[in-house]
Amino acid sequence: MGTVTRSGRAASPWRRIALAVSIVLNLFFVALIGGHVLHNRGIGAGGTPLMRALARAEASLPPRDAAAFGAVLRHDAPRYSDAMKQLEAARQELRRRITAEHFDETSVRQALLNWQTAWNGFFEKFSDTLVDALAQVSPEGRRRLVAERRSAVQRSSAH
Repeated sequence: MGTVTRSGRAASPWRRIALAVSIVLNLFFVALIGGHVLHNRGIGAGGTPLMRALARAEASLPPRDAAAFGAVLRHDAPRYSDAMKQLEAARQELRRRITAEHFDETSVRQALLNWQTAWNGFFEKFSDTLVDALAQVSPEGRRRLVAERRSAVQRSSAH
């Protein structure tokens, strides 16, 4: 015998199935929209390629690890944010010089050296933060990060 509703009528099985499917779809769409909104407001929105990579790394972690990893990055941001801005400015200048209508080898070489210097300066500031953030992640989470990075490299080399 089927389930009886408050009105005393028997609920048909298709209604229960439709309700369950509706709830699952609604939860899916809420998660999809919520993820989109959070992505566009969060660390991965726009930003530098490095910040997008860190956001992807954080998203690949189990929730507890992601929270700990992100907390270290946010806490230490004042330590490396200026170096990151310099790195991004150097990257944009290099891109501008490479794509200029008139290709000037000397200015591209100089822009490349400036980018390399900015990268080294950034990594000098960011390395301790990265190690501290990784220290907060479980062994499973660190394995996920390595697998995610490997997968990203494979995806980019497939293009």
